Amino acid sequence: MTTLPADQPESVAEMCSGLDRARARLGTVVGIHSVCDYFSFVLIALLPLFATTLGLTTGQKATIISIGTICSGVIQPIVAWVSDRFDTRSLGTGGLLLAVICVACFGLAREFWHLALLQGLTAIGIGAFHPPAAAVVGRLAGSRRSLGMAVFFLFGMLGGMAGNITAPRYVEAMARSGRGAPDYGAGLMALAWLAIPGVIACIILAWASHKTPHRHHAARDHHTSLGPAEQRRRWGAVGILYFANIIRFSTNLALVYLFNEWAEAHTRGRAGVAQLTETLGAEASQLNGFLQASMQLGMGGMGLVLGFTLARRFEKWAFVGFPLIGAAVMSLMPFAEGAGAVWMALGLSVLSGVGFGSVIPVSMAVAQRLLPHRTSLASGMMLGGAWAFAFIGPTIAEQMHTRFSLEIAFWVIAGLLATGGMVCLALPGRLLTDAIDHH
Repeated sequence: MTTLPADQPESVAEMCSGLDRARARLGTVVGIHSVCDYFSFVLIALLPLFATTLGLTTGQKATIISIGTICSGVIQPIVAWVSDRFDTRSLGTGGLLLAVICVACFGLAREFWHLALLQGLTAIGIGAFHPPAAAVVGRLAGSRRSLGMAVFFLFGMLGGMAGNITAPRYVEAMARSGRGAPDYGAGLMALAWLAIPGVIACIILAWASHKTPHRHHAARDHHTSLGPAEQRRRWGAVGILYFANIIRFSTNLALVYLFNEWAEAHTRGRAGVAQLTETLGAEASQLNGFLQASMQLGMGGMGLVLGFTLARRFEKWAFVGFPLIGAAVMSLMPFAEGAGAVWMALGLSVLSGVGFGSVIPVSMAVAQRLLPHRTSLASGMMLGGAWAFAFIGPTIAEQMHTRFSLEIAFWVIAGLLATGGMVCLALPGRLLTDAIDHH
C-alpha cells in the first residue's frame, strides 16, 4: 500500500486550507512592505524641514541620502546570503524593528551627525527586510512570480507615497497642536508615536514569513544540471541586470535630491525670499513629499501593469525602452516654470518613475528565474546589491547642481538613465525567455 509523503495534504480540505494560509501569508508580507517603505521615506520627505531646524548644507543633505543608500545596499546581499544559507527570514523582521525604532527617534536629532547615524541605522533595517520578504513572495506567488514581484513592488511604492505625503502633514499637525506659534521641534518629537503601529507590523510579519521556505526543493539540482557554460550565461545575464539596476537606483536617488532642491527653490521663488524659514521649510517639505510620491506612483503603477501584461519575449526590450523614455521625460524638468509649474513637475515626476522604476520588479523576477537556487541572493542583488552603489546618483546631482545649475543636473542624470537602457542591449533575450520558473 502506498502512503502520502509527510508534507503532502491528506485531503482536498487540507489542500485548500494550506492554499488559503499561503495566500494569507503572501498578502501579509506584501502589505507589510508598505509599512516598511513608509518608514524608509519619512526622513526624505522631511528633509527640507530638517535642513532649516539643523542648518543642513546641500552637501549634508546629499550625504544623508547617500548614507541611506549605502547602508541599505550593503546589508542586503549579506542578509540575502545568510537567509539562503540558513533558510531563515528572522533577519527581515529584526531589520524592520530596528528601522521603526530609529524613525521614532528622528526628533531627538540635534546635529547633522545625529541625523546621519539614525538614517544609517534605519537604512540597515529597511535593507534587511527586503531580500527575505521578496524571496518569500516569489515562493508563495508560484507560477505568477512576475506578477507577485510587481504587486510586492507596488505596495512598497504605495507605502513610500504615504510616507512622503503624510509625514510632513503629521509633523505640521503635531507642531500646531498647542497654543501659539507652531513648535516644529515638538512636531518632530511626535514621530515617536509611529513606533506603535511599527512594532505591531513586526509581530505580524514574523507570523507571516518565518515558516515559509525560500526555494523550491528541486531548484538546486536543476541549476547544477545545467552545466558550466549555461550557468555562466545565467550569471552573466544577472550581472547585466545588476549593473543596469545600479544605474536605475542611482537615477532614483539623484531625483530624490533634485526634486527636494526643486521644491525648495520653487518655495523660495514663490515667497520672494533667499532663505527658507521653518514655516517655508515645512511648506517645501509638503511639496517635496508630493513630488517623491508622484515618482513612486509611476514606478509602482507601471510596474504592476508590466507584471500583468509583459510577455517574456518582450522583457529585454522593456529593459531597454523604458529608461530611454524616462530620460526624455526627465530632460523636460527644467522647463517646469510659471503658473503651472507644480502640476507640470508632478506629471514629469510620475513619468520619470515609470522610466527608471517600472522594470525593477521585472528584473527581480527574471533574476530569480535565472538563479532558482539563490532566490534571496538574486533579490538582494537586484535590490540592495544595486542600491549599495546608488549613492553615485545624489553625489553627481549635487555636484552638477552646485557647480553649474539645477537644470544641468537634471540633464546629466537623464543621460545616465539613457545609458542604463542601452546597457541592456547586451542581455541574451532567448535565455530570459527560456529560463524555467521554479515555484
